[in-house]
Amino acid sequence: MLTNQPPCFPSNHGTIPMSTDNHPAASGRPIVITRQAIHSLFARVADFLRRKNGCTTWPASSPASPSSLAPISVLGLVTSDKDCRLLTEICSRNRWHLLFTETCEDARIALHQLKAPVILCDRDLSGRGWRETVEDLASSPHRACIILVSEVVDTYLWNEVVRTGGYDVLSKPLREDDVVRAVRLAWSYWNSATRTAAFPGK
Repeated sequence: MLTNQPPCFPSNHGTIPMSTDNHPAASGRPIVITRQAIHSLFARVADFLRRKNGCTTWPASSPASPSSLAPISVLGLVTSDKDCRLLTEICSRNRWHLLFTETCEDARIALHQLKAPVILCDRDLSGRGWRETVEDLASSPHRACIILVSEVVDTYLWNEVVRTGGYDVLSKPLREDDVVRAVRLAWSYWNSATRTAAFPGK
């Protein structure tokens, strides 16, 4: 069953899984590099390019400036009423379009109609495993970025999500800053990949 939600702004939270790689420093002590740090760097570079080129479609580096962003369509395949309320508030505050679905089949239909670039998918779905769901949604021609929402987040899970066609992982309980950051980065990645596919020579 599809549940239409009015365009929304953000409100709570989501956590970007951080995979940590240790690289030896010149002093012999390891330098710890996290995915969150890399994401933050990419966001700053994107914002610099946006300002330099006068482009308004790149997400701003700061979550505090949603008015400068183009509307993002988000598809929510989540099971918790609390998560639904929170995501509704978050999308409302950021003026994003949000649509909830209850099954993977409904999500595929909605994805075809809405063409949402970002899908928030709950790990605990009744009737099927999350791997099957992520693989199913990832096979869509629209190639949306799928973010798994999970109570347990570690490097192994993130690697499995990416291997099955997903984009990222958010940890529960959701936090607004994490949700906003993850969705904007996913949208930016999807937007860049779409442009590259449309204009491979550029």
